Amino acid sequence: MPRLIVPTNTTTLVMMMILVTTATFLTNAFAFTTIPSSKPFTSRSSSSSSTTTTRTRTKTSISAKSRSQSPLLDEGLEAYSYKFEGRRAMVTKEKAIVAFNELARLYGDEEAVAMVKLESRVLVFNSDNYAPCLASWTEQFGLEAAQGMVGRNPNLLAIRPELAVKPAEDCMVFSYIIAASRPLPKILGAGLLLSIATAGMH
Repeated sequence: MPRLIVPTNTTTLVMMMILVTTATFLTNAFAFTTIPSSKPFTSRSSSSSSTTTTRTRTKTSISAKSRSQSPLLDEGLEAYSYKFEGRRAMVTKEKAIVAFNELARLYGDEEAVAMVKLESRVLVFNSDNYAPCLASWTEQFGLEAAQGMVGRNPNLLAIRPELAVKPAEDCMVFSYIIAASRPLPKILGAGLLLSIATAGMH
């Protein structure tokens, strides 16, 4: 198999995303259940006035979409792979509804369902972070490209806003790698991601 070449300027953030996504592949491959940390984001550092103004305008354009309940809410909840009740539940149904409606508002109804099918934990992550993260990525790539990046790798929704403001070129590249490896058998996909992670560490 030809060796994939990954940019040599891989940041600590990207390495964390590589390891997180690799762990997800391995988890699904061996049918283990992982309960992620649900520690909410509580603060965000202030940026310069010009950057703040640009980000505010971006958020405004994103917020222009309807805030009503998604017509595909039921389908999105049915796509969730885990349970909403019981000792091992990772999120309540009420919070999952809020998260899905926020995904649908920012990315589109059908795209939100597709992301839940790819990674059910998008309904578990802190949905308060979804809009500011998308705003930061939109500033870097444009709205359509930013939405496509997250659609290819929904695990990016676990990132906190203060990390999303950093240059995300490597996250964009890695989203294509994730999308390309997804059709492979899970063991092969996990091995591919591990080899990429190992290469990036050297």
